[in-house]
Amino acid sequence: MNVIHTQQTGAATLTGGSDAVLSTPMSLKSAVRLLPVLAAAALSACSSTPGPGFTKVKIYRLDPDKEINAVEPSVRFEQRHYLYGAVTREQIEARRGNYYKFFWSVEDPARPVRIRFEYRQSTTGFTTHTKVVDIPKVEKTNITEIGVVGEEFRSRGKVLAWRAVLLQDGKQIAETKSFLWE
Repeated sequence: MNVIHTQQTGAATLTGGSDAVLSTPMSLKSAVRLLPVLAAAALSACSSTPGPGFTKVKIYRLDPDKEINAVEPSVRFEQRHYLYGAVTREQIEARRGNYYKFFWSVEDPARPVRIRFEYRQSTTGFTTHTKVVDIPKVEKTNITEIGVVGEEFRSRGKVLAWRAVLLQDGKQIAETKSFLWE
């Protein structure tokens, strides 16, 4: 397939057989007219609401002894946020650990939801620990934070693998898990 462009008219001359392609350069005026159509297509893809389930998981590991040296203030803010109000060394140590923030949505917010968080820690081997959070008042989109902190974190160690299950009316509607969860 061959395409030959002519400079003077902007038209294309075709050579070759039936597989030849006609190609004309787009003018700036045509490109500007096409921009609103492309923007509308891109925005319509962003405006769709996600289906029921987990949409995002944010994991934060709080180590109060580590000083965060970052140029961006928002990076240091997260550690300060989790330590806010802790004055004594005991209070600070009680907040050390792993925090999991689950972003999720449901189709029917009129019914209560339960999140079951299962996890394994470094000193307990394959023993699975569970935390259950019942949420009676549900919105269309929700955020739930679960922490493995304090004495639980100190005695059992870091969380190595985890799984979160979203239940409504006793039925599983979604699941998200770490890579190491089997």
